[in-house]
Amino acid sequence: MQFAARIFTIAKDPEHPEQFQDACHVDAAGGIAAVADGVASTLFSGQWAELLTQAIVADALDPADQEGFACWLKKRREAWSAQIDVSGLAWFQKAKLPLGAFCTLLWVRLLPEEESPPPTPPSQRLQAFALGDSCLLHVRGGEAIHTFPIQQSPQFDADPLAVGSLDLGRDQLLNFRCLEERCLLGDLLVLCTDAVAQWALRRCESGCPPAWDDYWHMTEQAWREEIVALREQGLMRYDDATLLLLRVVAQCAETCVDAQPTAPIEAAEPQPASAEELAPLAGQPSDTAAPDWAATLKSLSDRAYAGLDQVSQQMLRGLGRLKQKALEKYREQFRPDKKE
Repeated sequence: MQFAARIFTIAKDPEHPEQFQDACHVDAAGGIAAVADGVASTLFSGQWAELLTQAIVADALDPADQEGFACWLKKRREAWSAQIDVSGLAWFQKAKLPLGAFCTLLWVRLLPEEESPPPTPPSQRLQAFALGDSCLLHVRGGEAIHTFPIQQSPQFDADPLAVGSLDLGRDQLLNFRCLEERCLLGDLLVLCTDAVAQWALRRCESGCPPAWDDYWHMTEQAWREEIVALREQGLMRYDDATLLLLRVVAQCAETCVDAQPTAPIEAAEPQPASAEELAPLAGQPSDTAAPDWAATLKSLSDRAYAGLDQVSQQMLRGLGRLKQKALEKYREQFRPDKKE
């Protein structure tokens, strides 16, 4: 079994996406994914979160192996120290450097399970590790059958445990929690950072859980607009927000694309018209009615849209602009009063 994935992110301040400090990475075919939430009060925590999630997906580890984990963490800390640029820091920022960066960390992976005799449905072992308050909700049939590592919304802490980018002599406090359970084909794994997780648990506690299947089919822009509305209504904290949806599938048929907070989405280029399609537009007498170029262009644009499932609002607007330019071009070329 593998993952099909959807990733949604939005910065605490959408006008300043460069300050986004969450990170997530997925290896859909390998059945492993990680989410991290950088601590905003520390420097370069976004880079630290990014580095850790990439490393987890590329080189999964068992934190119970203390020696192996210490060696793995040492390499990650060296990589972080080598990549940060402190030249542009103000004096008061440099005072924070000796503390390093911090982030919470959560990752899941699918592991083979011994074959079960029929009629037991096919399954795999789901293994999850967490430090801090990024959360996993295991959803089956639209219902969260397990939440990890936090089960109730009041349990969210303003100062959760986090992994540090420097060795401050406190690594013995890094007590990762572990979850292992059976995972079935079609299950949905919801990984999210604390703001989204707390909102989701509140919804579950109120008897009105989120309709996760609806989010699976939602566009990135629609999701971001919903998060902004929830913040304005006081239903979600103002914080960086990441939602990673993982569908357990027999074979990954969907490409997992990291949805950056403000990554521009380029419109698909429409295919050029064939000679047969343009034939009705050519050779029209100047004293006849204008050709039905609008209907022809609509057919072309419909073909361009075909297959673009769950297309974002940005793409629709981009295609609309391309269509309008094409209409203007053909109107100019084939207007009745145009002289050859």
